[in-house]
Amino acid sequence: MNLSDMLEHIKDLLGERKYLITTHAIFRMSDRGVSMEDLISLIVEGEIIEAYPDRKPCPAALMLGFISARPCHAVVAICKDRLSIITVYWPDEECWLDCRTRR
Repeated sequence: MNLSDMLEHIKDLLGERKYLITTHAIFRMSDRGVSMEDLISLIVEGEIIEAYPDRKPCPAALMLGFISARPCHAVVAICKDRLSIITVYWPDEECWLDCRTRR
C-alpha cells in the first residue's frame, strides 16, 4: 500500500468511526493537553511522515499534524477493520531536526 492509499484508508476508518484510542494514547493526550477534537483533526488534516508497512500485527504510520499551529505527531496502526491510535506527542528538538526530519 502506498502512502496515498494508506492515508486514504486512515481517513476512511476515522470517517466511519472505526477507530480506538489506546489507554497509552489517552494518558499521553491528558499529559500533553491534546483534546479528542485536536487528535482527530491532526489525523484528518495531517500527513504521513514515516510508514511502517511491515509492522505486526498491523501496518503503522507516524503522522504529522498541527494543533494551534504547533507541530504534533501521532502513531497509528492501520488494521483491516479499525484504526488504533497508539500515541501522540510533541516532537522533541533532541530527536527531530524539524517536525518532519529525525536527527
